[in-house]
Amino acid sequence: MAQEIESIIDQIQGVVSGRLTCHNEEVTEIHVLADTSRSPKQIVRDIESAIMVKLGIEMDHKKISVAQLNQPDQAPVNHDIRCQLKSITYTSENGNAEVMVAISDGTKSYTAKVTGPNTRQNRLRLTATAALTAIEQCLNVEGMLVVGDVQKVVLYGQAAIAAVICLRCGLQEEILLGTALNRGDDLESTVRASLDAVNRRTTVLKSK
Repeated sequence: MAQEIESIIDQIQGVVSGRLTCHNEEVTEIHVLADTSRSPKQIVRDIESAIMVKLGIEMDHKKISVAQLNQPDQAPVNHDIRCQLKSITYTSENGNAEVMVAISDGTKSYTAKVTGPNTRQNRLRLTATAALTAIEQCLNVEGMLVVGDVQKVVLYGQAAIAAVICLRCGLQEEILLGTALNRGDDLESTVRASLDAVNRRTTVLKSK
């Protein structure tokens, strides 16, 4: 189990390496070495979410410590660049669904519309796709964000949406994970989970 957790941690964006301390097969401490591309809180949150989604294990954030290495050639990260949800419009007709998502960067709004088969799971994927398309408009990029998967999950006894987003940079692919509590609106939670994943990398996207 420890090796599985370490393998998951090593895949988190910004993590250089991770090591576990265990007692009687229980994880007592997680020590993470990371670069400075992201804040320690974001890294800890991703570790908690990834372990819960992939292994179903609830990890106490107090057990996770993050040490960061300064990299002189690394550009400073602006953590203030964030897209926000403005509205969602959903309609269905003749077995097809249309989802329109509007987001804002604080000064301007961007809207994207996506249509497809009206199935329960596909509604979530359509919504995430519309959200990513609007985000790409906001960041003035195209074809870099792709929906990997969207699932309803339970985190700490609470219903949530987990969105796996693929960030494509040339021949490289980075997996982003976002989560949002589901307070009764699957589509809104899907957009918020998508934003949660992408907002952590908007600086990288804006630089492309």
